[in-house]
Amino acid sequence: MLPKLNSTSNQSNKGSQESASHGVTSLDIKGSLSSWGMWERLVPEQIADDPASQRILQIHLERYKTAACYAKDKRILDIACGTGYGSQMLHLSGALSVVGVDLSASAIAYAREHYQFPHVKFICANAEMFETSEQFDVVVSFETIEHLLQPDKFLQRIHNLLAREGYLLLSVPLGETRHLDSYHLHAFSQQDVFNLLEETGFSVEQYRCDDYFLSYRDLLGWQQLYPESQASLSDLLFTRRGHQCILNLIRQGGFHLPQLFCVCSRLY
Repeated sequence: MLPKLNSTSNQSNKGSQESASHGVTSLDIKGSLSSWGMWERLVPEQIADDPASQRILQIHLERYKTAACYAKDKRILDIACGTGYGSQMLHLSGALSVVGVDLSASAIAYAREHYQFPHVKFICANAEMFETSEQFDVVVSFETIEHLLQPDKFLQRIHNLLAREGYLLLSVPLGETRHLDSYHLHAFSQQDVFNLLEETGFSVEQYRCDDYFLSYRDLLGWQQLYPESQASLSDLLFTRRGHQCILNLIRQGGFHLPQLFCVCSRLY
């Protein structure tokens, strides 16, 4: 029987902070790498305790907490593992082995320094080209396919690496995010994701949508908290990305950023 998926809440900041703080304390997570207004590879300790930052942290940790329900005595591939905190969570949840893969050499170096345990291995490799003779009982791929030139080819490769009775745990942002993150190459709807998974040999067993809204007030606070990740005035005024950001602020008062989380089995 599959563990039940419970949506993370965007309403209760107090609950978010308590949940996130517990995860950080128990796992001794540290550091972070930032990008234009968002985090490409997150490590929770450096995230501020403002409500908007803590909601992001909660969503990330809750994904791995759900994945941990599948970890006991399993061989796990954590592809696009970032700085490795999630791979550690899977290891501590009883995984037989964990292989973490990420394109960023600095992220993998950080993971090896902080989260290298027996039966946990970190590999610097391109997710779209990663090859191994191993098969895995669980593949975890959070916020990956929106970055890839050919997400269908990637999922076909994952299908081949997954044991017949295994599970793929996948997350992806929904809607247009390419103006917020220049590394995002696609804008997916929920149905787009379901169709892509079916076309590449997967059946969606369970899913949830973790809602997230980044308000104008949140952004003003982030100017002080994360000055290195802010867009410049020229970026906002003279680029297509900047124009779209301004439109979002005018029309919506911020950015609506829902995150789809799926548990998938193999169709064949």
